[in-house]
Amino acid sequence: MSRVVLDVNVIVSAFPSPDGVPATIVRYGLSGAFESVTSEHILHGVERAWSKPNFRERYSGIEARVALRILRQRTIIVEPSRVAIGVADDLEDDLVLGTAIAGQAIYLVTGDRGLLKLREYQGIEIVPPQEFLFTLL
Repeated sequence: MSRVVLDVNVIVSAFPSPDGVPATIVRYGLSGAFESVTSEHILHGVERAWSKPNFRERYSGIEARVALRILRQRTIIVEPSRVAIGVADDLEDDLVLGTAIAGQAIYLVTGDRGLLKLREYQGIEIVPPQEFLFTLL
């Protein structure tokens, strides 16, 4: 089964917008279509994003806590590899790459332009959500 890392921006937009591409991808992952791999680094990024005012208007604190609990229970959590330090534009992106390496992911799904411009790293395909969704259908 394919292992996939979903970046913060994919997860963050999935839960408050249940009809979008990111939400469809998350549902596929939670239903077992692929093994979802994450790290505490990514989950903390999700938590920080959901605590911002623009998300709090659409997604309550209780909903965020429930979603994070589900993610922690239904994903493989790894410690990011330090191999990728200095590869991306910033440390945050390096740690997302490190999560994909440590989790032996085949795909890293992201909307981050800095990561997307890499296209591939150590055999991991870096793709936008729409492109990844086509691989699932």
